[in-house]
Amino acid sequence: MKIKSSVLHLAATFSLFFYAASLSGQPDTVKAVSITANVDLVSRYIWRGIEIGHAPSIQPGLSATWKDFTLGAWGAYKLNGEGIQETDFYLSKTYKFVTVAFWDYWIFNDTTSFDFTDYREKTTGHQLEAQVFFSGGKTLPFNFLTSYFFYGADVSKSIYLELQYVHKCGPADLVLFAGYQAKGTYYAPQASFVNFGGTVKKTISITDRFSLPVSISLIVNPYERSSYLVAGITL
Repeated sequence: MKIKSSVLHLAATFSLFFYAASLSGQPDTVKAVSITANVDLVSRYIWRGIEIGHAPSIQPGLSATWKDFTLGAWGAYKLNGEGIQETDFYLSKTYKFVTVAFWDYWIFNDTTSFDFTDYREKTTGHQLEAQVFFSGGKTLPFNFLTSYFFYGADVSKSIYLELQYVHKCGPADLVLFAGYQAKGTYYAPQASFVNFGGTVKKTISITDRFSLPVSISLIVNPYERSSYLVAGITL
Protein backbone atom coordinates (compact mmCIF):
# COMPACT_ATOMS: atom_id res chain seq x y z
CA MET A 1 0.00 0.00 0.00
CA LYS A 2 1.91 3.06 -1.23
CA ILE A 3 0.51 5.60 1.18
CA LYS A 4 3.75 7.55 1.51
CA SER A 5 3.01 9.24 -1.82
CA SER A 6 -0.13 10.82 -0.36
CA VAL A 7 1.98 13.72 0.97
CA LEU A 8 2.96 14.64 -2.57
CA HIS A 9 -0.63 14.18 -3.72
CA LEU A 10 -1.86 16.57 -1.04
CA ALA A 11 0.70 19.18 -2.07
CA ALA A 12 -0.26 18.81 -5.72
CA THR A 13 -3.94 19.11 -4.93
CA PHE A 14 -3.35 22.29 -2.91
CA SER A 15 -1.50 23.74 -5.91
CA LEU A 16 -4.41 22.95 -8.19
CA PHE A 17 -6.87 24.62 -5.81
CA PHE A 18 -4.87 27.83 -5.59
CA TYR A 19 -4.27 27.84 -9.35
CA ALA A 20 -8.04 27.59 -9.84
CA ALA A 21 -8.49 30.48 -7.41
CA SER A 22 -6.18 32.67 -9.52
CA LEU A 23 -8.37 32.00 -12.56
CA SER A 24 -11.65 32.78 -10.81
CA GLY A 25 -11.47 36.50 -11.68
CA GLN A 26 -11.26 35.80 -15.42
CA PRO A 27 -14.36 35.44 -17.63
CA ASP A 28 -15.45 32.00 -18.83
CA THR A 29 -13.14 30.13 -16.48
CA VAL A 30 -13.73 27.65 -13.69
CA LYS A 31 -16.05 28.48 -10.81
CA ALA A 32 -14.35 30.55 -8.09
CA VAL A 33 -12.57 28.83 -5.24
CA SER A 34 -13.38 30.19 -1.79
CA ILE A 35 -10.59 30.30 0.79
CA THR A 36 -11.37 30.16 4.51
CA ALA A 37 -8.97 30.71 7.40
CA ASN A 38 -9.66 30.84 11.12
CA VAL A 39 -8.03 30.39 14.51
CA ASP A 40 -9.68 28.90 17.60
CA LEU A 41 -8.40 29.27 21.14
CA VAL A 42 -9.67 26.66 23.61
CA SER A 43 -9.01 26.18 27.31
CA ARG A 44 -8.58 22.42 26.75
CA TYR A 45 -8.39 20.26 23.63
CA ILE A 46 -10.99 17.51 24.07
CA TRP A 47 -11.67 15.35 21.02
CA ARG A 48 -14.40 12.71 21.07
CA GLY A 49 -14.17 12.52 24.84
CA ILE A 50 -10.36 12.25 24.97
CA GLU A 51 -8.18 14.98 26.47
CA ILE A 52 -5.24 15.68 24.15
CA GLY A 53 -2.31 17.89 25.08
CA HIS A 54 -3.38 18.57 28.71
CA ALA A 55 -3.10 22.35 28.19
CA PRO A 56 -4.82 25.30 26.49
CA SER A 57 -4.60 24.96 22.72
CA ILE A 58 -4.42 27.18 19.65
CA GLN A 59 -6.12 25.57 16.64
CA PRO A 60 -5.60 27.16 13.20
CA GLY A 61 -7.56 26.04 10.16
CA LEU A 62 -7.19 26.68 6.42
CA SER A 63 -9.43 25.35 3.66
CA ALA A 64 -10.22 25.82 -0.02
CA THR A 65 -13.67 24.97 -1.41
CA TRP A 66 -14.52 24.44 -5.06
CA LYS A 67 -18.08 23.48 -5.91
CA ASP A 68 -18.86 20.80 -3.30
CA PHE A 69 -15.23 19.76 -2.67
CA THR A 70 -13.17 21.06 0.26
CA LEU A 71 -9.47 20.56 0.84
CA GLY A 72 -8.15 21.70 4.18
CA ALA A 73 -5.57 21.63 6.92
CA TRP A 74 -6.14 21.89 10.67
CA GLY A 75 -3.86 21.84 13.67
CA ALA A 76 -3.83 21.85 17.47
CA TYR A 77 -0.79 23.16 19.36
CA LYS A 78 -0.24 23.60 23.09
CA LEU A 79 0.10 27.16 24.32
CA ASN A 80 2.49 26.13 27.08
CA GLY A 81 4.84 23.24 27.70
CA GLU A 82 6.08 20.48 25.45
CA GLY A 83 4.27 17.32 24.44
CA ILE A 84 1.57 16.17 22.05
CA GLN A 85 0.84 18.32 18.98
CA GLU A 86 -1.32 17.70 15.92
CA THR A 87 -1.41 18.58 12.22
CA ASP A 88 -4.21 17.19 10.02
CA PHE A 89 -5.21 17.26 6.36
CA TYR A 90 -8.58 16.42 4.88
CA LEU A 91 -10.54 16.21 1.65
CA SER A 92 -14.34 16.19 1.63
CA LYS A 93 -17.23 16.09 -0.82
CA THR A 94 -20.76 17.20 0.03
CA TYR A 95 -23.82 15.98 -1.82
CA LYS A 96 -27.13 17.31 -0.52
CA PHE A 97 -27.33 16.15 3.12
CA VAL A 98 -24.31 13.80 3.03
CA THR A 99 -20.62 14.70 3.39
CA VAL A 100 -17.95 12.08 2.74
CA ALA A 101 -14.46 12.91 3.99
CA PHE A 102 -10.95 11.46 4.14
CA TRP A 103 -8.78 12.63 7.06
CA ASP A 104 -5.07 12.23 7.68
CA TYR A 105 -4.45 12.89 11.38
CA TRP A 106 -0.81 13.36 12.33
CA ILE A 107 -0.31 13.37 16.10
CA PHE A 108 3.27 13.70 17.31
CA ASN A 109 5.26 14.41 20.45
CA ASP A 110 7.62 17.33 20.02
CA THR A 111 9.92 16.05 22.78
CA THR A 112 11.00 13.08 20.66
CA SER A 113 12.16 12.65 17.06
CA PHE A 114 9.36 12.50 14.50
CA ASP A 115 9.00 12.10 10.75
CA PHE A 116 5.92 13.42 8.95
CA THR A 117 6.75 11.36 5.85
CA ASP A 118 6.73 8.05 7.76
CA TYR A 119 3.60 6.14 6.67
CA ARG A 120 4.77 2.67 7.67
CA GLU A 121 1.93 1.20 9.72
CA LYS A 122 4.20 -0.13 12.50
CA THR A 123 5.98 3.19 13.11
CA THR A 124 3.78 5.97 11.72
CA GLY A 125 2.15 8.67 13.80
CA HIS A 126 -0.51 9.14 11.12
CA GLN A 127 -4.06 7.86 11.39
CA LEU A 128 -6.12 7.69 8.20
CA GLU A 129 -9.86 7.95 8.65
CA ALA A 130 -12.88 7.56 6.37
CA GLN A 131 -15.83 9.62 7.51
CA VAL A 132 -19.49 9.97 6.55
CA PHE A 133 -21.61 12.79 8.00
CA PHE A 134 -25.39 12.97 7.60
CA SER A 135 -26.99 16.38 8.19
CA GLY A 136 -30.68 16.84 8.91
CA GLY A 137 -30.47 20.43 7.72
CA LYS A 138 -33.60 22.55 8.20
CA THR A 139 -35.89 19.52 8.00
CA LEU A 140 -34.57 17.48 10.95
CA PRO A 141 -32.60 18.86 13.93
CA PHE A 142 -30.29 15.83 13.97
CA ASN A 143 -26.86 15.00 12.53
CA PHE A 144 -25.09 11.65 12.49
CA LEU A 145 -21.36 10.93 12.11
CA THR A 146 -19.68 7.61 11.43
CA SER A 147 -15.89 7.33 11.21
CA TYR A 148 -13.43 4.49 10.65
CA PHE A 149 -9.65 4.44 11.24
CA PHE A 150 -8.67 2.20 8.35
CA TYR A 151 -4.88 2.63 8.44
CA GLY A 152 -2.11 3.91 10.68
CA ALA A 153 -1.29 4.20 14.35
CA ASP A 154 -4.61 2.76 15.51
CA VAL A 155 -4.00 -0.90 14.65
CA SER A 156 -7.38 -1.84 16.18
CA LYS A 157 -9.09 0.11 13.35
CA SER A 158 -11.67 1.76 15.59
CA ILE A 159 -15.17 2.80 14.54
CA TYR A 160 -16.75 5.84 16.18
CA LEU A 161 -20.43 6.86 15.92
CA GLU A 162 -21.91 10.16 17.07
CA LEU A 163 -25.49 11.44 17.14
CA GLN A 164 -26.04 15.20 17.41
CA TYR A 165 -29.13 17.27 18.21
CA VAL A 166 -29.07 20.87 16.97
CA HIS A 167 -31.33 23.57 18.40
CA LYS A 168 -31.57 27.35 18.11
CA CYS A 169 -31.90 29.02 21.52
CA GLY A 170 -32.56 32.67 20.80
CA PRO A 171 -29.22 34.26 19.84
CA ALA A 172 -27.32 31.07 20.71
CA ASP A 173 -26.91 27.67 19.03
CA LEU A 174 -27.08 24.47 21.08
CA VAL A 175 -25.60 21.13 20.01
CA LEU A 176 -26.12 18.03 22.17
CA PHE A 177 -24.05 14.95 21.30
CA ALA A 178 -23.53 11.32 22.23
CA GLY A 179 -20.49 9.40 20.94
CA TYR A 180 -20.02 5.63 20.96
CA GLN A 181 -17.02 3.45 20.11
CA ALA A 182 -18.51 0.51 18.23
CA LYS A 183 -15.23 -1.26 17.42
CA GLY A 184 -11.56 -1.08 18.37
CA THR A 185 -9.64 0.25 21.33
CA TYR A 186 -8.62 3.81 20.40
CA TYR A 187 -11.20 5.63 22.54
CA ALA A 188 -11.59 2.92 25.21
CA PRO A 189 -10.44 -0.69 25.77
CA GLN A 190 -13.87 -1.96 24.76
CA ALA A 191 -17.06 -0.91 22.98
CA SER A 192 -18.64 1.84 25.06
CA PHE A 193 -20.01 5.38 25.19
CA VAL A 194 -17.08 7.78 25.42
CA ASN A 195 -18.43 11.24 24.61
CA PHE A 196 -21.57 12.84 26.05
CA GLY A 197 -22.29 16.53 26.36
CA GLY A 198 -23.37 19.76 24.79
CA THR A 199 -21.96 22.93 23.24
CA VAL A 200 -23.47 26.41 23.29
CA LYS A 201 -22.22 28.86 20.67
CA LYS A 202 -22.95 32.58 20.56
CA THR A 203 -21.55 35.59 18.73
CA ILE A 204 -20.87 38.59 20.97
CA SER A 205 -20.78 42.05 19.37
CA ILE A 206 -17.72 44.00 20.49
CA THR A 207 -18.15 47.02 18.19
CA ASP A 208 -20.37 47.85 15.21
CA ARG A 209 -17.84 46.18 12.93
CA PHE A 210 -16.34 43.49 15.12
CA SER A 211 -17.92 40.48 16.81
CA LEU A 212 -16.43 37.51 18.62
CA PRO A 213 -17.83 33.95 18.36
CA VAL A 214 -17.55 32.16 21.71
CA SER A 215 -18.46 28.66 22.86
CA ILE A 216 -18.84 26.71 26.09
CA SER A 217 -18.81 22.90 26.06
CA LEU A 218 -19.64 20.45 28.82
CA ILE A 219 -18.08 17.08 27.92
CA VAL A 220 -18.40 13.83 29.86
CA ASN A 221 -16.56 10.59 29.11
CA PRO A 222 -18.61 7.84 30.84
CA TYR A 223 -15.94 5.18 30.37
CA GLU A 224 -13.13 7.24 31.90
CA ARG A 225 -15.51 8.80 34.45
CA SER A 226 -14.15 12.22 33.55
CA SER A 227 -15.77 15.56 32.74
CA TYR A 228 -14.57 18.83 31.24
CA LEU A 229 -15.94 22.35 30.92
CA VAL A 230 -14.22 23.94 27.93
CA ALA A 231 -14.32 27.55 26.76
CA GLY A 232 -13.39 28.64 23.26
CA ILE A 233 -13.22 31.70 21.03
CA THR A 234 -12.83 32.01 17.25
CA LEU A 235 -10.71 34.72 15.62
